[in-house]
Amino acid sequence: MKKYQVGVIGAGWMAKAHMSNLQKTGRADICWIAARNPENLEKVRSDFGIPNKSHDYHDMLRDPQVDVVLITTPPHLHHEMFIETVKAGKHVLLEKPMALDMNEVKEMIKVKDEHPEVIAVECSGRHSRLTPKFRAVKEIIDSGALGEIYSIHHSSVARQNRPGIEFHPPAKWFLDKSLAGGGPLFDWGVYDLSFHLGVLGDAYEVEKVESAILKSGLDEVDPGTDIYDVEEHLMVHMKLSNNVSYYWERAAHANMESPNETRISGTRGGIKLAYCSWDDPAVVFYDLDEDGKAREKRIELDYEGVEDGVALIEHFIRVLDGSEEAIISLAIAKKHMDILCKCREVADNSL
Repeated sequence: MKKYQVGVIGAGWMAKAHMSNLQKTGRADICWIAARNPENLEKVRSDFGIPNKSHDYHDMLRDPQVDVVLITTPPHLHHEMFIETVKAGKHVLLEKPMALDMNEVKEMIKVKDEHPEVIAVECSGRHSRLTPKFRAVKEIIDSGALGEIYSIHHSSVARQNRPGIEFHPPAKWFLDKSLAGGGPLFDWGVYDLSFHLGVLGDAYEVEKVESAILKSGLDEVDPGTDIYDVEEHLMVHMKLSNNVSYYWERAAHANMESPNETRISGTRGGIKLAYCSWDDPAVVFYDLDEDGKAREKRIELDYEGVEDGVALIEHFIRVLDGSEEAIISLAIAKKHMDILCKCREVADNSL
């Protein structure tokens, strides 16, 4: 089987996670790394035994031996790096969110369409579509057991959390809207939409963003940076096609707490779950028995050995091999980005 020659742009937490997972597959040689910070660049190059390094990612793009490039930089850099990588004829694994706005997204799609030989996968399938819960919920919905779905309600509200930096403290760019695009709207929104629209088969469209509220300035504790202008709490109500109501709430910080939970209601049954792999591994299914009495069934799923990051990289390798279709194609990522940007626009216009 082919062993892919991989270059990585970025030397932060996500770059290291991807490289570790690539090495576990045995299907890739990491031959290049590019990053701006000299100390990070040299340490990561040494730790992973990478032969080539540069502060300019164009150096790896000029190497004809490189098959694949992983873009793991902050979102404000994705647009330019993606376009240059595709023009160089390299396959791409692009970190989420794919860009900052729809003008950037449309240009990226246009360039990719001009290079159909290039394979491009966006990373928001990591915590959403490559999990046992996603497969179980989609199977139940596809079976018709829920009947006609009319409501999706999702809530995940934390206190004094910070977008991104709760697991990667040095990455202060997460708090700067000009670099990150937004707080939980962009950081977690891509995962939420990926799961919820994915279990519906990606057939549903957003007909209207009925309301959107993005609140900031709620947490006055100094996060250690001069800029903290991303939203902390989002509340969105959307109308999907086929008269499906989608209420979505997520907060990195609010003066309230609620667990990560999704509830999907249909005319014959319902589902409740926390879709992340580190949450309760069960899916709760509600319906009526033969006598019309309410009942529930707890479906226990096996999560032994499940690692979201490994699953993403293994999926990407199979896409490169041609044995699978990308679970998050650029077309799907574009659809999700369009929804996020519309939510931001409605929230801005409501001020």
